[in-house]
Amino acid sequence: MKNLILEAITKNGIFINDQLLDELEKNNLKKDFEGKKNYELSRINEEGEIKNISKTLFDVLKKDYIHDFLVEYLGNDFKCSNILFTRTKPELKKEDAQHIKEGNVLGFHNDDSGKQIKVNILLSELSEKSNGLEYAASSHKIDKLDRYLIFFFRIFGLFKNWNKHFLNYQKNKIKGQKVNFMSEKDIKKKFKIIKVFGKSGLVYIFDTNGFHRQGSVDYEYLIDSHRELITVYFNSNK
Repeated sequence: MKNLILEAITKNGIFINDQLLDELEKNNLKKDFEGKKNYELSRINEEGEIKNISKTLFDVLKKDYIHDFLVEYLGNDFKCSNILFTRTKPELKKEDAQHIKEGNVLGFHNDDSGKQIKVNILLSELSEKSNGLEYAASSHKIDKLDRYLIFFFRIFGLFKNWNKHFLNYQKNKIKGQKVNFMSEKDIKKKFKIIKVFGKSGLVYIFDTNGFHRQGSVDYEYLIDSHRELITVYFNSNK
């Protein structure tokens, strides 16, 4: 399983699977998080603190195929930094430019957090038309021109730890826009969009350097549903 996760994320930036958790694990996670507030964030300093939040979550994250993947992808000194619980209803679509201007998660963006992996566990069923994650496949990898430019600047000691989309970042900076966003039009020209949806217990893992957004909906009747989600942040200390 570790190799399947590593292969999917190396190629596309995201791995999705609905068979990683058994029924007992699903039920225990729902019980552990049922009293949490929307956007309740727990900052993690020591690994053992996860167990205080949910022993089941701790045990899931310690499974060999998840732990070994994180070691191989982030390095031996990776660290869990945050656990976030969200209970969100979909929002109606707005103009894409408005999302970018606001820095809204409904616009395609990447996280400005160095090399980072998010492990996500759905606690509620999520339909394809609801507010599941939309991920631009392979957008976690910068293209050749960006790599050449970064290589050139590094000769002069600049952008040493840079791993983002260089031209998009600089273009946005000149325009005074949010630097880590890309327009929906440009995203769909360059990348295939993967939509996350499924039953409670579905697990998806992704590289946050790839462009992603929370889905929005076309019709008002769809905003009555909600998505309950555990998100665990893992960062490289390199």
